[in-house]
Amino acid sequence: MTKKNTKNILLEIGTEELPSSYIDPALRQIEKFTSKTLDGFGLRYNSLKTYATPVRLVLIISDIIIKSKDKTEEFLGPSYAKKNNKNYNKKAIECFAFKHGVVPEKLKIKTITNKGEYFFYAKRTKGEKTEKLLIKIFPDIIRNISFPKTMVWEESGFRFARPIRNIVALYGNKIIKFKIAGINSSNSTFGLHTCNRNKIKINSPENYLSTMKDNFIIVDQHKRRKLIIQSIQSVSKNTGNALFDEDLVNDINYLVEYPSAILCNFDSKYLNLPLEILNICIKKAQKCFVLQNDKNNTTLNYFICIRNGTPQYQEVVKEGYEKVITSRLDDATFFYNNDLQKGLYQNIEKLKGIIFHDKLGTIYEKLERIKQIAVFFNKEFHMNIDNIILEKAIMLSKADLVSEVVFEYPELQGTIGKIYARKLNEDENIAISIEQHYWPLNGSGQLPSNVMAFLISFADKIDTLVSSFSIGLKPSGSTDPYGLRRIGMGFIRMIKEKFPDKDLQYIVEKTFSFLPKNIKNNFQNTNEELLNFLQQRIENIFEVEGYSLDEIKAVTNILRKHGHTSMSILQLKLNALQNARKKSNFQDIVTMFKRITNIINQAKKQNVYISQTINEELLIEKSEKALYVFSKNIKIKIDVYISKKMYENVFDKIIEIKPFIDNFFEKVTIMEKNELIKSNRISIIKYIDDIFTEFINFSCLYS
Repeated sequence: MTKKNTKNILLEIGTEELPSSYIDPALRQIEKFTSKTLDGFGLRYNSLKTYATPVRLVLIISDIIIKSKDKTEEFLGPSYAKKNNKNYNKKAIECFAFKHGVVPEKLKIKTITNKGEYFFYAKRTKGEKTEKLLIKIFPDIIRNISFPKTMVWEESGFRFARPIRNIVALYGNKIIKFKIAGINSSNSTFGLHTCNRNKIKINSPENYLSTMKDNFIIVDQHKRRKLIIQSIQSVSKNTGNALFDEDLVNDINYLVEYPSAILCNFDSKYLNLPLEILNICIKKAQKCFVLQNDKNNTTLNYFICIRNGTPQYQEVVKEGYEKVITSRLDDATFFYNNDLQKGLYQNIEKLKGIIFHDKLGTIYEKLERIKQIAVFFNKEFHMNIDNIILEKAIMLSKADLVSEVVFEYPELQGTIGKIYARKLNEDENIAISIEQHYWPLNGSGQLPSNVMAFLISFADKIDTLVSSFSIGLKPSGSTDPYGLRRIGMGFIRMIKEKFPDKDLQYIVEKTFSFLPKNIKNNFQNTNEELLNFLQQRIENIFEVEGYSLDEIKAVTNILRKHGHTSMSILQLKLNALQNARKKSNFQDIVTMFKRITNIINQAKKQNVYISQTINEELLIEKSEKALYVFSKNIKIKIDVYISKKMYENVFDKIIEIKPFIDNFFEKVTIMEKNELIKSNRISIIKYIDDIFTEFINFSCLYS
């Protein structure tokens, strides 16, 4: 490609302010859809880049060819045969030619290797001008951006995350004209709303970024992010160290178009508040940065705000931020002091009025269940935690839910409870448990580091899972309003970390016994559903650890056959399976067991009787007698190996039995006409299958 035969492209979608979480996914969609569309039209280009601000989604393509490439498509038709051949079908040839708008005489003959000769039609399509194609491509790009939530704001009914107010569409210096959502495309965009909303004319795509920068708009989100960090460091260098939060920086990046950092301060009396409260008031509520002393990491009565616009009128902006922060800190101080004055124990009684779920009672009643569950497993798992302290920690664990600070700032649940417990001189283990019993906060979050907190979190999560499933509150598709998948993942991670040898099925069944009487009747169905749900979480965890999905399925699909559902057993089986799979003859074993499974399934379809016992008098052939004798002997050894968790040895025994099974398949007609003999032979195969499917499900393994 030469510059002479290429041009640059610009598409800017100007909107009202977009939610920051919507922007990156939208850019990825624009890039993916555009790339695929251009490739489909055969439009080659040098680079494709996307940019965004809170009110703009931008696409810039450099050096795109001015015309799509010519295309030739081949359509294969009926088989070619001479007229005296009986397979010749004149009607089919005529229909094929008519379909493609040509006479049969225009069709050509093509030889397909190993298939013979066929009629075919080669359709040649001339390339189109890029300019013409963009009239369709640009609107399609906009239409194909999806958002979690959309809105309608004009007569055509077009849906988008926020109203579209402007569209710039350029091919070189020429406007690509189209209309969407009531907006006509043009070569003009709007300026920064805090400075000047006058229109900005864009002469060409290559000048777009610099033109916008001249008008105090940094369109490149990567450069804008760097500027945010640099400006924070610049204004704080003589004061302290800004507490950087990556999520906050990323969030602010999509809230401003031209960032300017301003150093602000607040009354030092508010430093008596815990840092967590200062952070929530300054960082979370106002999206500002807290400062600390470089030498001793103490919090300073300074913060940094990021304004959207030029450094003009900084004093006015500074005064506004300081006024809002002071108001928030005043409120927080009032709530904090009130909570400390009331204490935590008074709040426990209030929990009797907070409904956890109308079928499961109040949060207070849930705490009573957690207490029973935790005390039981404290003894069962030999954790040796003082039950008096444990019960006290459980009853205080959710006391901060009715505090004034949590009512105002729900994000501080657990954290503020820990602070209150320390201030009120409670045992340190109790204080830590109030915060950490919520952990992990997400699927990969940190597990509780405190033993008592670990047990309370464990009891809380299993109670939520069992009680929720008992009343039919289970995840469905993408719907999981109670976050049970996250809770289930955290619960399984906790078992794997602390109780790997414990039987999952036993834990679930025991927890059922602590449920209210009115929902205990649902045990049978709920037990199976919940164990299946937890099995999926187990599979997810092992997949993250690097085990292949078919290996995981092969082990977990027989999860409850032996009554063993401990994570340690699953881990040992997976390791043994991985090692066995490295051996050269392993694939032959998988094939053999899949054949066994197919024969059993075929027999079931034919209603062949499969007995649990083998009639030795019906064993006629030497190969079936040898197989049965060997399988009986090997079962005894395998049962011992399984009981001792010597799973590598089990795979060795599978290798030993393989020649007997191969000989049986070779010498014996399984589907014998004699129904008794046939049934007995199928029963032998089922007997062997049962020996090993109690250990691993070979049918799940990929060939």
